[in-house]
Amino acid sequence: MFYSASLTIPANTAILSPERVLLPMSSGIVRRVWVRWRWGSANLCGVRMLYQEFQHWPLSGSEWFPSSPIPLDFADALPVEQEPLELAIEGYNLDDTYPHTVWVAFEILREVGDPILLGILNELRERR
Repeated sequence: MFYSASLTIPANTAILSPERVLLPMSSGIVRRVWVRWRWGSANLCGVRMLYQEFQHWPLSGSEWFPSSPIPLDFADALPVEQEPLELAIEGYNLDDTYPHTVWVAFEILREVGDPILLGILNELRERR
């Protein structure tokens, strides 16, 4: 399944008070993440994604993905199985004039009826 959201970050949104949007989704494993900034943000913004109020992308808790004209696309294997089934997308904007928008998307591999996927999920659960 594919889930996406756009986050428009108002001008002067501080890093300590980021704009936030919640993206509801189904249970499964996040297999791929995409981040696309609209042109013009000139590295003045940043975005991060959280699950269960813990930052997962970028993994370092003090880091943010900076705004860039270069699309960001990477694979991962984050199990999403506990309520609430949602990811939080947070962003800041140091631009004092314009709002900026980031588009974030996730591919979720569902565990329903797929024995290979169930094996992967069980392996991930055991590693915790």
